[in-house]
Amino acid sequence: MSRAADGDRRAFDMLMTRHAGRVVRFARANLGSASEADDIAQESFVALHRNLHRYDSARPFETWLFAIVRNKIRDHHRRRAVLRWVGAETDFSGMPSAEAGPERVTEDRDDLRRVSALVAELPEGLRTPLLLSAMEGMSLAGIGALMGLSAKAVEVRIYRARKALKVQFGDEGDASR
Repeated sequence: MSRAADGDRRAFDMLMTRHAGRVVRFARANLGSASEADDIAQESFVALHRNLHRYDSARPFETWLFAIVRNKIRDHHRRRAVLRWVGAETDFSGMPSAEAGPERVTEDRDDLRRVSALVAELPEGLRTPLLLSAMEGMSLAGIGALMGLSAKAVEVRIYRARKALKVQFGDEGDASR
């Protein structure tokens, strides 16, 4: 990180290579769209590069990076809300894969949409710690540092998010029978 901050392009490229997969996964889990996740990852790394001089080496790099990504996702949701309000948003997420059979593709796509919709309905304060923990394997302390919470508060939020999803998924499962 210090080499990248000093202008070493190869060091920055190494940081991107090392963390890009996790950033894209986290963005995809929040957005539900691979192309939007790629855009958010790109915007995040541009912001990271522009702000290398602001990095506090006393804090973990991962925490700082995911704070940037989280802010970019929030900005994206704000833009989408405006687009929805004016009726200009189109959703292309959930496109089926050509690798599986048609029945399986339909079932998987429906399950993914249902789960993604349930996760998207969670308040951001529950969704972010759940995704960072489950999808990115971040520690409770790391998530807490990112969100300005104690590790115990993060643990409680993850518990509440899982409980809410279980209740919602159970309700939807009962309604479909």
